[in-house]
Order: sequence, then structure tokens, then C-alpha cells
Amino acid sequence: MNWNKQNPYLAKITSKKLLSGKQSNKEVFHYEISLGDSGIIYQPGDSLGIFPVNNNTLVRAIINRLQVNPTYIPEGYDFNIHELLEKKFEILTPTNRLIKFVNDNINHNVLNHSLASKNIDILMDFKYGKDVLDFMNLDENLKFDVLHFLTLLKPLQHRAYSITSSNLIFKNSVHITVSTQRWHRKTRDYGGVCSTFLSDICKLGDKVKIFLIPNKLFRLPDDQNKPIIMIGPGTGVAPFLSFIQERKNLKSNGKNWLFFGAQTKKNDFIYEDQILNFVEEKILNNFDTAFSRDQEKKIYVQDKINERSDEFFQWLKNGAIIYVCGDAHKMAKDVEFTIIKLISKELKCDHEKALEYLKMLKKEKRYLLDVY
Repeated sequence: MNWNKQNPYLAKITSKKLLSGKQSNKEVFHYEISLGDSGIIYQPGDSLGIFPVNNNTLVRAIINRLQVNPTYIPEGYDFNIHELLEKKFEILTPTNRLIKFVNDNINHNVLNHSLASKNIDILMDFKYGKDVLDFMNLDENLKFDVLHFLTLLKPLQHRAYSITSSNLIFKNSVHITVSTQRWHRKTRDYGGVCSTFLSDICKLGDKVKIFLIPNKLFRLPDDQNKPIIMIGPGTGVAPFLSFIQERKNLKSNGKNWLFFGAQTKKNDFIYEDQILNFVEEKILNNFDTAFSRDQEKKIYVQDKINERSDEFFQWLKNGAIIYVCGDAHKMAKDVEFTIIKLISKELKCDHEKALEYLKMLKKEKRYLLDVY
């Protein structure tokens, strides 16, 4: 059977463990999901697609705003409005269609200015943290026809999570690491669609719709002697656990170096025991941590890379492949900037020459990103 986005496999959650400490600013869970009789085989670097169910409180609030009965079945649909909003449509992130409709039918100076300015950053600032209900409520007198309202939404999408396990070791299960997204705005609490679905709704034994998302651009080298450098702050460490497990199982001779960053060692050092075991067993030859809030001056993974610039560059000269996983907006850019500076320093060359060296690494598939 070919399990995919159109035909997901119904898989059982067999383990759910909170990784973050009580005083952490984040809530990070480790989930183990049985692959049952699916026949799914994954590689390190792949992701798991999961189809969530929308938050019931938000679903009911939107139905109340639409002023219809939850059992109402819109014309042309096979499901009632509650089932549609719960399982079929995206109701957290408003579409541009919905925003335009609201703007065209109400008098709201800030929204109007955000759209009229043609500056994407201004609109993004206005949208930030707001869901579909917030836009519906910009003017409580605005009426919505249910059928038209549904055309303003997009289908509920799967969410993708980096796989944390090696299929060579965990032959019939797949592991993922998920940071639960939560925020508060005015009088309302909000949450990421899939992360809160997993943390708040799913219990052990519950089944979720999954499918494999291969990532051929984020693979371990075929050559088991190649050194690898892994840079993964926070949940960005997830795929690297599968990398290290795989290399341990294959008895690879290639050296492994991991950079891990988080806010505090006490509350945010996820997978600490497993990682330190890899260090003790000398599977991890180098391991550097950056806990940004454990001292007055914040320290990040790029600072640790900078501290180890000589050895870092020596690994590059020896053919090392760099992998970066995590936040695309800040971390990945800061790491790349640091590596360019490091190259410039080690080669005693200008910025342009260092950029050319980095481009060469990318061309040779020795600088690989899995960022979001």
C-alpha cells in the first residue's frame, strides 16, 4: 500500500513524553508512533506528515459567529458545519481571500492601511497572532453567508515534523519531537494547530493520520568515512538523533560533531541522557552546547562555532558535510554569516572569496539545510 497525503495511514501513538522542564518557556514532547502493518520505511532526514484536528473551542466560536446550528449541513457538502470546521478547513491562519473580503465589507482604518500600503511587513505585523475568528470579529456587524465563508478558507493542511529515530533500530515505529506552540492575545488563548492537537487532545493509544515525507536533500553521506557537522538548536536537534543512531548502528568510521543550543541547561537540554551517552561511547566525537540564558551575556550556537573556528575549518578541509536544522528566519542566517566570517578568517581572504567557498560547499552538497 502506498501511503501518502491523499491516503494517510492511521497510526497509533505508543509513547508521549514531556522533554522540557517545569520552568522552561517551551513545552517540548517526544512522541513514538507505531507503523503497524504500514510497511513504511524511512531514512534519517525524512519528515513525518500528520493531519491534525482543529481546536474544538475555536470551531464552536466560529459556528456561533456564523449564527448556525453545529448540525447544519451546507449545500453541496456531506458533513455538517462542525465536522467541516474541525477536520476539513484551516481556521487558524486566515487566507488573503478572507482578509480581502473583511476589508471590502467593513471600515477598519488599520486593516485598510495594511493592505493599501502594499508593504508585506505591515500586513504581516497586523496579521501576527490573529486567527480566522479575529478577522471575523474586526466588525461584529459583518454578516457571513456560510457557503461563501467556506470558499474564503483553505483546506486543512498536514504538518511536517523531522523524524528523530533511525529505522534500523526502531524497525516498526517512528519518533518525532514537537514544540507545542501557544500564545495569548488580549482575552484569548491560542495554539498551533497540530502541536496542540498532539499535546492536548491525543492520548496514548489514539490514532493519527500519518504519511512519510522523504527529504533526499538532507541525507547522510553514502561514504561512511565522511565527517559530519550537525547544527541543531532546540527541536532542530531532532533529525540529528536519527543521524547519530544510524551511524552508530552502521558502525561508521566518519567523525560526528554536534552543536546544540537552548535557553537553559536545566529545563531545555532535551535528550540530554541520550546525547551524553553518544559522547561517552565516542559516537559523538565533538559536542558543543550554547545555553543562551544561563549567563548574563547570551551565547548561541554561532558563538560556539566561532570559538572552535580552527577545528571547524580543519573538518571542512577534511571533507566534512555541514547540516543545519531549525529556525530559518534568524538562527540559520546567523549560522551562515558566522561560517562565512570563519572561512574568511581561516583563508585570510575577503568576504567575496569566502562567499565563493560557501557556494562551492553548497554545490558539492556539503552545506545542507532543513529549516522552517
